[in-house]
Amino acid sequence: MEGGAFQFPVLNFNGISSRILQYTGERIKASDLSDGVKVDGLLCQFFMEFFAISLNSLEKVSYVTNLMGLFAEMNYPESFSISDFGIQRDAKKVSRILSWLFQFVETLQPAQNFSFEYLKSIKASYSEAAALRSKITSLRISNKSDDEKRVEYQNRIVELRDTMSEMYSKKAKIDEEEAVESRKLTHLLEMEKANSLEADVMMSRLEELKLREGNLKVKVIDNPNLPQTMQELQDKANALEIEMQESRSKIYQIDRDISQYKQLHEVIERQLISVCRECHSYLQQISQSKFDFTKFDGEIVDHTAEREELAKKIADLTDTLRLSEHKLVKERVVDATQTANDEHIKKEKNSLLDKYCNVCESLNSDLTTMMALLDTRKGQYEKEYNNEERQEAERKVEEMSNILQRLYLQYVESLDRVFSLDDP
Repeated sequence: MEGGAFQFPVLNFNGISSRILQYTGERIKASDLSDGVKVDGLLCQFFMEFFAISLNSLEKVSYVTNLMGLFAEMNYPESFSISDFGIQRDAKKVSRILSWLFQFVETLQPAQNFSFEYLKSIKASYSEAAALRSKITSLRISNKSDDEKRVEYQNRIVELRDTMSEMYSKKAKIDEEEAVESRKLTHLLEMEKANSLEADVMMSRLEELKLREGNLKVKVIDNPNLPQTMQELQDKANALEIEMQESRSKIYQIDRDISQYKQLHEVIERQLISVCRECHSYLQQISQSKFDFTKFDGEIVDHTAEREELAKKIADLTDTLRLSEHKLVKERVVDATQTANDEHIKKEKNSLLDKYCNVCESLNSDLTTMMALLDTRKGQYEKEYNNEERQEAERKVEEMSNILQRLYLQYVESLDRVFSLDDP
């Protein structure tokens, strides 16, 4: 081995040329090792190939400095002089330089490959970690958005359930009112039919009496009592005529009552159609909300208990008022068809009005209690809903209350019109 101070042995020309051919694909001659341009070109190419270090042999100062620094890092034992970078080079020193470079690379190449692979795996891990951090951030944002939507949908479900409960109560009340009005209408129609039959019987009776009068006139015999008998018959005929007039008046009154109740029934039917359409719309929204948020139903059950109790109390009060109104109307209609004396009718009217006032006072007391409960419940819900949602809910409640109030006023006005016909 030539050069005892070297850590790597010096390669002969064949070893150097074979490695140059392997790394660059070029064939060199022995004289090329003395050519400075050729040697610098090979060194620049090798450092770029082995270490990805770019050297420019045209910039002498930086080239010499960088090259000396690189060989110092590789622990090259010899020093460099200016003649080592001239046009003509020492072929032996060039051989030592290239031998050191090749064997340094060949010795450290496995470690370098391992370090490159390790660095590559670390970079891949960093990239994967960055992707996971980005994904975690995205999931946090998505979860926050989902939480906000879940809260919004929960509030919407509560609102829709409240509206649905109100709509069901309203629909049940209107159904009951419709049933009551239908029964009243059926009763009036039956009364009209009975009065019509009675009028027909009276007309037949009158025709029979007229026919009998004609037959009797033929058979009449001079009788001093004949004028008196004729006067009695005339009085009976007048009495029958008065009865017929009263029957006609009753029939006219019943026809007018039927017309008024038909008008009221049409108003209630239109309101019922509107309410049913609105209920259908809310039911569709609730069905869609149930499809998306069935898992949140359990959290809402606790909030519906007090509302159901309040709705039940309102329904009971409404039934009480409805039954009172039905009883009052029924007694009024029966009184309108009876032939009792005026004093008895006035007493019955006053008694019914007193009952109605008592019922109204009771309902007012219950209504005051209900309003106090509503105020208490409103204070509790102000903590759960913001102002905008509360205003929207109050607006809907007020709208439903106005609809029910209009129906009730129309119903009372129709009753007043019916009762005014009975007053003397």
